[in-house]
Amino acid sequence: MNLEDKIKQKIVMRRTPSAEVLEQVTRGNKFVIVEEEFDQNFVPQGYTLIDMKYKDDSFKALVPQSLLFYMANPGEGDLEDALDQISDFYGEAEDYEDDMIENGATSVQEANWATLARSAYGTYLINKLVKNKRGKKDENGEPIPEYDEKRLEELDLDDKYVAERVKAIAALSLGKNQEEIKKYGIDSVLKHVTIRDNKTEKLTRAEFDKITCWAGSHYEIKEEYKGDNDGIEYQIDRLHSRGHKEGIKIIKKRDIQVLDSKIVELEDEIEKYRKEKHGEVGRHDKNLLRQYANLAYIAKENPKAQLDVMPPAENDRSS
Repeated sequence: MNLEDKIKQKIVMRRTPSAEVLEQVTRGNKFVIVEEEFDQNFVPQGYTLIDMKYKDDSFKALVPQSLLFYMANPGEGDLEDALDQISDFYGEAEDYEDDMIENGATSVQEANWATLARSAYGTYLINKLVKNKRGKKDENGEPIPEYDEKRLEELDLDDKYVAERVKAIAALSLGKNQEEIKKYGIDSVLKHVTIRDNKTEKLTRAEFDKITCWAGSHYEIKEEYKGDNDGIEYQIDRLHSRGHKEGIKIIKKRDIQVLDSKIVELEDEIEKYRKEKHGEVGRHDKNLLRQYANLAYIAKENPKAQLDVMPPAENDRSS
């Protein structure tokens, strides 16, 4: 018997809960802390009383029955409602845990509700993007997801500006080099810059004595050790003390090329562009685009490089 059937079979006498609990339920809170002795008969309609256990502590909370169904059966039911409920629950539970940490209760939760919520959330994102997970096979025999084209259009993935940046986000996550980025066709979005890859070491007393001389009031670097000296540059503290011999040597190892873009910057560009285009964007659109990057590009090359998808806070509603 699945969780939904159990919930339907469960018959509980309903009474009026306390004013505090009723206020939170009326506001639509998905995570309502109650006293340990809370009477099961006071559980509001549509909610379930659960025990949340910690290493050294436990407490009781009321959560919506529909939320428990979504988390126990990821991908089933109303996708949009599931994403909203899980996000609200995650944010409220996270706030409570942050308060506990601030008050010194830092023990780890045994029943990891946060992990469960994130996992279910990720599954619902996939189900919004994909119509059929068992589509055609790629060259490695892995199924190629059949995407919901209408959903992709709603996310502007048919728009070159957005599509290029989503592909660029994937390239950053995968650590693509300059040649690979050209093959991706996004070298106009992602550019490499050259930086000096240096190593800094503290000078030993012997090294300090070797490269310096006393100038009457402070130490000076000898002329032959100034500037670039066979790939090494010296810097010293110029204090009026013969006993102070502090400095560093900078070993200039090599020039390297790195990408000058960051994932969060590209996501901000996409969101700004889409807001200008539509006036508003969906609460879960950023995570849907991240999950698409995972499915379309990252997972098949390096599953460990997949982008995190974290349920957004209740007040994190793009508009």
